[in-house]
Amino acid sequence: MKSLWVFVIAVAAACDGAGSDTDTDGGNGSGDGGGSNDPDGGISGPRTVTLILTNRPNNAAAYSFIVGYQDGSAPWQVAPAPTGDTYSFTINAPSYSVAFACVGTTPGTTASSQRSVTIASFAVGERTSVTLDVPARCSDRMQGGVMLSGNVTNRPFGGVLVAQFGTRTAFVSGTTGNFVLTGVPPGTRDLVISHAVSAGNNDFYIDEAVVLRDVAVSGNTQKSINFEEAQPTVFHDVDPGNAPDQARVVASTTLYTANGTQASLIRLAQQWESNSLADAQMKTTDIYDQSIAVSGLGSGATVTHATDQPAPQTYVAPAPLGTVMTAIPTKQPYITLETQWPQYANTVGYTWNATQQGFCGGISCTTVWSAYLSPGVTGMMPAFRMPDLSALTGWKDSFQFTSSSIVGSVTAITSSAGPSDFPTGLPANGTDRAFVRSDYSVSP
Repeated sequence: MKSLWVFVIAVAAACDGAGSDTDTDGGNGSGDGGGSNDPDGGISGPRTVTLILTNRPNNAAAYSFIVGYQDGSAPWQVAPAPTGDTYSFTINAPSYSVAFACVGTTPGTTASSQRSVTIASFAVGERTSVTLDVPARCSDRMQGGVMLSGNVTNRPFGGVLVAQFGTRTAFVSGTTGNFVLTGVPPGTRDLVISHAVSAGNNDFYIDEAVVLRDVAVSGNTQKSINFEEAQPTVFHDVDPGNAPDQARVVASTTLYTANGTQASLIRLAQQWESNSLADAQMKTTDIYDQSIAVSGLGSGATVTHATDQPAPQTYVAPAPLGTVMTAIPTKQPYITLETQWPQYANTVGYTWNATQQGFCGGISCTTVWSAYLSPGVTGMMPAFRMPDLSALTGWKDSFQFTSSSIVGSVTAITSSAGPSDFPTGLPANGTDRAFVRSDYSVSP
């Protein structure tokens, strides 16, 4: 059977966003999605391993939602029924893999479907519990909640006002000043009303904001905000440092407030800056995740710094990942990719992904396989081969790649917080991360 190898040489550039919002799916180069190495000193079972799937759908059938696991290199099995969002299973081998698959429609659209398979592989000695987020498009848990609405008076001319509460975002009407945030989970969070100025080409910056701390929402709630109380944000220089002249550089900052509100403050691909709330509005329990992404042909690097006291940044390029090689070792029971790449120093883990665009039943659809792979599984010769999940009850052909072109990447992640910071989530104060990516493409 013909194997097609594709070589992509990583040059030292970057990705526009650290790969933190992909569904990640993992395994290893042994072809079974489990660990071929024995990095934990021969630790073997039985051990109880737990998989926590945050926002797991209540109606799994509506999303073709299935969950499986693998004990070392044994055949994949359907996971037993969960308790809440937690699945538990017994592992006897030194390593294990977990996976979930789903089909969902991109929020806010009716004509874009995404089929995804997400895998994670770890050595038992590294951890016995894994937490993954089920995306909103694959869950009915995001559809409840209550409504937070309000009115903003004394609005500025020009620009756009944005209301942000928790992970919910809504625009403020330029004519009435009204806003509505739906599906808000009850709780106490911070409400941020910010003034966004467009810098063209999807770039923007927040130049002033009102922050209402500790807003309690237990049912439908209304708030009135006087924008005369807004304070200007504070800007900080961003130096592209040793980024290649031909590379694309994007600087951005995300605010994670003390009570769990996430607000994008700036994104600029030229005249780079970072920014933060006014000094009087800041709290030491807030985190500003400052990011510089540098991207080039076939490769990328993103460096981030999480801090409660933002300051000027200078980009220092991390070492490139190197050459990624991808082949198609088999097309039975479905098209399978196998990828190899160089070991990356001090990595806390790798992410691998493969994406294919197409049309399904008259609408656009995307098929995505992705993987979280720990150093204890990949060892000194990192590799990943898509596992055979076709025997899992509920498996569908729609999760499989067709003969169209497939693009993907491998990202090595380093973190000053250590191995516990993988998969990456909300960064702790002082955390420095690097996401170093190499791309590939292949035609089955």
